[in-house]
Amino acid sequence: MSATPRSFWTDTPVCVLGGNGFLGRHIVSALLHAGARVRTLSLPGPSPIEVHPSLDARTGDVTDPVAARAAIEGARVVFLAAGPVGAGGKIARGMGTHPDALASVLSVLPQSARLVLTSSIVAVGAGWGEVRTEDSPFPNARLRVNYVHAKRSAEEAAMVAAKKHDVVVVNPGYLFGPDDPGPSVMGDLCVRFWRGNVAFALPGGINAVDVRDVAAGHLLAAEHGASGRRYILGGENVRFTRLFTALAQAAGLRRAVLSSFRPALPAWAWFGLAACAELGHRVSGKEPRPSFEFVRMFRRCWFVSSARAESELGYRVRPLSETLADAFAWHAARTRVAPRGLNKLWLRPTKSSAFRGAEEKGLVRETQPVLDVREPGVR
Repeated sequence: MSATPRSFWTDTPVCVLGGNGFLGRHIVSALLHAGARVRTLSLPGPSPIEVHPSLDARTGDVTDPVAARAAIEGARVVFLAAGPVGAGGKIARGMGTHPDALASVLSVLPQSARLVLTSSIVAVGAGWGEVRTEDSPFPNARLRVNYVHAKRSAEEAAMVAAKKHDVVVVNPGYLFGPDDPGPSVMGDLCVRFWRGNVAFALPGGINAVDVRDVAAGHLLAAEHGASGRRYILGGENVRFTRLFTALAQAAGLRRAVLSSFRPALPAWAWFGLAACAELGHRVSGKEPRPSFEFVRMFRRCWFVSSARAESELGYRVRPLSETLADAFAWHAARTRVAPRGLNKLWLRPTKSSAFRGAEEKGLVRETQPVLDVREPGVR
């Protein structure tokens, strides 16, 4: 796992923009643990962490230059981790936040400060199984997903800005792990899967990584990264069929009907489900699950390599199985993670499962819902 020398951060003034999101709160925690003095700016939502004498948590909009200037003032390092994450519906319409937030920050960024921009592997691109790097050509210019183009646009602007400012870009994979009160996009997928609400796998794949390792990678990029350079902070490349198997193992669940999650439901079937969900969205206003953008994204494989970050930054990650086990334990203590009703017909706990163990210890709650909050910085 990643580790950053404490000496670099001791008493260093740092600003985290988007500090109450899934990733932002872990960046804040890592900074405080390393001895930094941290100021955050976030929209209203879950608090970053518990009260800490070296933490100044502020509420405000990062796209407001006045609020951004006040938050950044005096900071030696600025982490821009704010912005909505997702595809389709209301989330898609808010994707302008990414380039707008960067423009706002650059307009008030002191020349003495280093900016670490949280981009995403979606700005690196996806294909049909090949592994991409920071130098791979971007293949998704025509992909109709607002999130992809918002991240790509912000990153391109950051690279231009690096000619005048000290800017480092990091491209995290898809984040999993504990302390996810939103929940994040992948946290929501995990909980829905454990409840038995996701019966079929998508045809594509993702790079799955622990949020704690990505947060540590941000600190490493701030300390060791080269200005104008991008660093992929990824974990394990997995197709959804294998990810669902790993999620089931983390919770001690098994398929009651089929022995595995293969084969994946083909893309044309997912587009059919999306058409129904989008129609329902127009009638009820509820977010479509899945949306057309969601299916367009995850029929592809977002596979990447973190070799550059490993060699230049010292970036390391833990096994995905450990990450998913920790994520399950955290969610199980706060919300229902058990299949019930008809979902029990196809997904059941094993005799010696993590779910049964958590249930016996009183950690599995049946009624408290996972908060449906999508706060800036939850990438």
